[in-house]
Amino acid sequence: MAQTKNRKKLSSRLFAAFFLLSLVVFLAATTTVVAMSWMVYEGNAEERLVHQTETTAADLRGMDTEEMKAELARTALADTRITLVAPDGTILYDTDADPSTMANHADREEIFSARHGDEIVVHRRSATTGTDTVYAAVAVNDEDVVLRLAETRTSLPYYLRSLFVPLALAALLAAALSAALARTITRMVVTPLLSVDLDEPLESEAYEEVEPLLSRIATQRSELIGQNEQLEKSMNMRKEFTGNVSHEMKSPLQVIGGYAELIESGVAGPEDTKRFASLIRSESHAMRELIDDVLLLSKLDENAFGEPLPIDLSEVCLRAVARLENTTQAHGTEIRTDCPSGMLIFGSQALADQVVCNLLENAIRYGGGLVEVKVARCGENIELSVADNGPGIPDDQKERVFERFYRMDPSRSRETGGTGLGLAIVKHATQTMGGTSYTEDSELGGARLCVRVPAASA
Repeated sequence: MAQTKNRKKLSSRLFAAFFLLSLVVFLAATTTVVAMSWMVYEGNAEERLVHQTETTAADLRGMDTEEMKAELARTALADTRITLVAPDGTILYDTDADPSTMANHADREEIFSARHGDEIVVHRRSATTGTDTVYAAVAVNDEDVVLRLAETRTSLPYYLRSLFVPLALAALLAAALSAALARTITRMVVTPLLSVDLDEPLESEAYEEVEPLLSRIATQRSELIGQNEQLEKSMNMRKEFTGNVSHEMKSPLQVIGGYAELIESGVAGPEDTKRFASLIRSESHAMRELIDDVLLLSKLDENAFGEPLPIDLSEVCLRAVARLENTTQAHGTEIRTDCPSGMLIFGSQALADQVVCNLLENAIRYGGGLVEVKVARCGENIELSVADNGPGIPDDQKERVFERFYRMDPSRSRETGGTGLGLAIVKHATQTMGGTSYTEDSELGGARLCVRVPAASA
């Protein structure tokens, strides 16, 4: 037993895709919001600190050092460290430490920049406390006394660490919402596909993108139904054909067996023996013809006649008329021909001979004594017609005369000979050569049987 492939489910793949997409969007949005909020917060804090530094420095201008220190002592700025630096870098005043214990600040970046007329904001991070200190410095007067304000804030890593719990809860909520949303969308996408009716695919309410696939399924289903019907029909025809062959063979076998038994038992006299032998020979000849026709139909079903070759259908007709001269004379039949040369078709010589001979023999056996054979060009086809002045074919039986073993009058058919397969061979041989066969009323008063085969290109 062949192993079944481990196929992936579309619903699972869609769910995974939508779920991951939702999580990625959430993470991207969260990261963007956190980063932008931090940048806005930092920017606003720096602007506020610079503005506060400039405002405080403006209040100090015009004062001497002692006055500045006194003014700063009266200034209350929450969470803000105030430092006053002398021109030589020594600390004159500081709100958080004893100036005498503090190191010289002349080389500090913000102090140096302020003395050269620049406003600068400097960030310095403390690895120990995990905080960022922001410094803003402004020169108070021409003597290069510098005012510095500083604010201490939590650094970004510590800020993010403080948000870990709410962000984790938000991530869990986002995952749950993403799963629910992905499941809902997946169901919406997959449901129309699952609801497709394979018996009537084009009647299903499916996506427009699936229409070509559904059309192909409908076409293949229709073709499969047609093939199954054709197969069933072929099986029924083969079963019926087998039954007909068996039935057709029983009669000559019974005759042969009966007369052979009479001869074997010694009941038949010398004169009867000769007559019985003639009858046995006649019935065996009929059986041989039947077997030959059955084998020919089998070859036609298998299309075992090789590559088609150019054939002059008029020459085939004239040869067939000459070959059947004895049969024609025996039935007292007159044959008229209208077969101009150059009527080329592509096909098998053997099949062409069978088609012409079977049409002629049928007209000779069942016609009224006059048969007319014509070959003519009909558009892109070559048409062969065999007409007679016999009783004709009723309209309700014209489509059936080409069926296997079909006889309009079985008793008369057996009297005139024939296997009942002649016109069936005509039909199938003509189809093998790409043509069609049909029957109509003849201008002579009887039937006109015709075949049309594509003409060979010049």
